[in-house]
Amino acid sequence: MNAFDFLLGSWTVVNSKKSRDGRWQEFTAQVTAEPRLDGRVILENFQAVFPDGQRVKGLAIIAYDPATDLWHHAWLDSRVSPDFTPVVGRFDGNHGEFHAPGLRFRWERRADGTVAWEQAVSEDDGATYETNWLMEYRRAQAPVSARR
Repeated sequence: MNAFDFLLGSWTVVNSKKSRDGRWQEFTAQVTAEPRLDGRVILENFQAVFPDGQRVKGLAIIAYDPATDLWHHAWLDSRVSPDFTPVVGRFDGNHGEFHAPGLRFRWERRADGTVAWEQAVSEDDGATYETNWLMEYRRAQAPVSARR
C-alpha cells in the first residue's frame, strides 16, 4: 500500500478556514481522489462553495519520488494563479508532515476511517506556525443504487 492510498475514493469534507479578520468559517466540500501512474501519483479533485458564495474547484497533485522516499504535494485552484511549488514530506505511521517555505501540511489517518488535514503558515522561517485551515474527511455515502 502506498502512503496516500487511504485518500482514494469519494469524500465529504468539513472545512474550517480562518478568514483575514481571524474568524473561523466553516463550509463543506466534495472531494474525489484517484490513482495515476501505477499509484505513484494521486489526483485529488476538490469542489466547494466558500462562505462568501465563491464556487471553488481545486486539484491536488500528489506524487511519490522513490529515489528520495518523499511525496510532493502541489495544489491548484480556481481562485489564484498556478503555483506548482509543492510541500514535500512523508508519513510516519498514521501521521504525515509536509513542508515548503512558510507552509506546513499535516495529515492524520484516524482509526475510525476519517482523515484530518491541517494547513499552517509561518512568518519566521518555520520557528512557529499558525494554523489557518482544517479539514475533516468523511467517506461520502454511495448513491442508493450503488449500495445493493
